[in-house]
Amino acid sequence: MNLNIFRDKNLNKKVKKQLKRLNWEVEFNIIIRLLKPSISIKTKIPKEKIKIGKSKFGGLPDMPKGAQWPSLNGFPFAFIGQINLEEIKFDIENKLPKKGILYFFFSTNQTDYQFEPFDKIHKVLYFDESFMDLKTQDYPINYNEFAKFKECGIEFNEHYSLPSYQNYQIIENGFSDEDENLLFEANELICEITGANQDIGHQILGNANAVQGDVSYWWAYQNCNIENQVSEEKKTEIQKNEKEIILLLQVDMLDEIPEFHKFGANGGIYFGIKKQDLENKKFENTKFVIQNS
Repeated sequence: MNLNIFRDKNLNKKVKKQLKRLNWEVEFNIIIRLLKPSISIKTKIPKEKIKIGKSKFGGLPDMPKGAQWPSLNGFPFAFIGQINLEEIKFDIENKLPKKGILYFFFSTNQTDYQFEPFDKIHKVLYFDESFMDLKTQDYPINYNEFAKFKECGIEFNEHYSLPSYQNYQIIENGFSDEDENLLFEANELICEITGANQDIGHQILGNANAVQGDVSYWWAYQNCNIENQVSEEKKTEIQKNEKEIILLLQVDMLDEIPEFHKFGANGGIYFGIKKQDLENKKFENTKFVIQNS
């Protein structure tokens, strides 16, 4: 079934119409080219227990029997949430698998952020077998009490996004300072039209809404095994990798419903993945960035 029938073409036109009213110095066809379809996520307090296998943030994961809870250095990762891909109806560019569940975890152990590479301090698991094999897990021993986020339901909505002001796309297309400032106003306009959160917001696909300018650079940086100063050769490698990694999930850590802020974060968490890895469902190769405001 083609899920793109759920797309609201009028919403797309309305977004473009409002963006055109802004006083861009860069050619408007560039704005249209950079505008990416994405999926916003809204959390909601559940009226009853969320059924096994349904999308949610917080609570406990519904994983296959015998699945191991991700951990590092003896500390279990925090469970952010699970996304049932069959519930998503706004993957306009058909980038995601049509079925299965994605599970998102990250470390809340501060020492890990000082001594471990970022590809080790998070985990994305993918399961696409029978939901009859799923079981709600219990918190493992040594689980961080501050990472026991409240279970909440989530709903998906059609959304659109422009790059953040320090993103490589903005630099390559020669945005002026005035254009970069307009990106903030543009984001507010888009959110007003689509009903998405005007702050960081939860989001799948599209352009990441970075807290600190950009996340694409830091995703790509992790791919280059850099220990000291960035050489010209490594800069070229980073620039190439920036264009290959896309947003898999953006999490707004200030959302009060799941209480993600409890362990101390006050910004966004961003999971990225190379286009080819996404096509091949190699979610073990995801990238991870955490930014605080």
